[in-house]
Amino acid sequence: MQKNTLKKLGQQLKAVADPTRIKILAMLSRRSLCVCEITFALGLAQPTVSRHLRQLENTGFVSSQREGSWIIYRLAPADEFCRKELELVLARALETRECNGLFKILEGLDRRMISSCNRQSLSKTDKP
Repeated sequence: MQKNTLKKLGQQLKAVADPTRIKILAMLSRRSLCVCEITFALGLAQPTVSRHLRQLENTGFVSSQREGSWIIYRLAPADEFCRKELELVLARALETRECNGLFKILEGLDRRMISSCNRQSLSKTDKP
C-alpha cells in the first residue's frame, strides 16, 4: 500500500470514528437532508454540522447538491472501501436507541418549516 493510500485510509477511518458523524450518516441512510434539518435533529450549531458534513464529503461518504436555496446531502460512497465501511458502521448504528430517536425527529421534519422558523427568529433578534 502506498503512503497516500494509507493516509486516505486513516482519514476515512477517522471520519466514521466520531459519534456525531455516525449519527449524520445514519440520518442520511433514511433520506437526503439539508444542513438545517440535520442541525435541528441533532441540536447542534450550523457551523458544527457543516464542518462534520465537509469531512464526510472530503473522505468520500456523502455528496452534496444545490437545490434552490438548500444544499442537500446524501450518502454517496466514493469507492468500494467507503461502501463496505459505511455498511459496517450503519449495521451497528441503526440498532441504537439514539438513532431511532433521531429517526422519529426526522419523520415530521420539513426543511421549509425550519427555514421559515429560522428567518422569523433572526428577524426578532434584529429588533432592539
